[in-house]
Amino acid sequence: MPDLEHVVDTPQPVHLYVEVPAGSVRVHLTDTTTSRVELSGRDAEQVSVTLEGDDLAVVAPKHASRLLGRQHEVDVVVTVPEASDVAGRTGSGDITVTGEAGRVALRSGSGDVLVEVVGGEGRVETGSGAVRVGQVRDELAVKCGSGDVVLDLVEAATVVSTGSGDVVVARAAATVAVKTGSGDIRVVDALDDVRTTTGSGDLELVTVHRGRVGAKTASGDVRVGVVAGVPVFTDIQTVSGRISSGLQGGGRPTEGQDHVELRATTVSGDVVLTER
Repeated sequence: MPDLEHVVDTPQPVHLYVEVPAGSVRVHLTDTTTSRVELSGRDAEQVSVTLEGDDLAVVAPKHASRLLGRQHEVDVVVTVPEASDVAGRTGSGDITVTGEAGRVALRSGSGDVLVEVVGGEGRVETGSGAVRVGQVRDELAVKCGSGDVVLDLVEAATVVSTGSGDVVVARAAATVAVKTGSGDIRVVDALDDVRTTTGSGDLELVTVHRGRVGAKTASGDVRVGVVAGVPVFTDIQTVSGRISSGLQGGGRPTEGQDHVELRATTVSGDVVLTER
């Protein structure tokens, strides 16, 4: 049971803002005409909950009470109407958003961020936490210091940047640009333009159906699989690595036919092209 609970009438989607220096944030978007805020933790009574028009704010004090030098955590659970905009910020806690959100702006210093559906423009930032997004329906930017990133379904232009984490995109049905300093990048199913760059990690595009594909790494390997029969234009460069191709070639594409333009660059890594 929560220590405190606030319930307010919100017949329309709201603009939710949650700020918790220490503690977790969970947001549930569902078919409801009320918003519910549940607070747990020693400093729950110090959390401000306000509703002005469609703006619902849940803000914990930046200098909460301390015991033996340790800041107390406040866990926040918020239920709001689906398609509400969600903005949230934590210092060390996880942020979890379930259901279909509108616009999203989330930031955590060391916690993980999980979002089920991003329905509007979105931005997610973490210092060392991991990021996972189930479905991207509008433009999204993800930036991490060292966390891993997983995107299940991308249906709008998406940009991902991480310092040392790995990145996995399960299905890219829109343009995707991914950059990491030392992590690996894996795109399982690419149906649009994909640009991948890493300093020392490996790059793998398991199945490419169409579009312009860029793969650049300094010391990692590059593996690209192309659907059988799809025409491919290649520009492959490596200084000391080996190039291996199992592509049969589909000839020149006819007008309107799917084709792939592949540019792969590596200094010391190998480049392997296969037919899927």
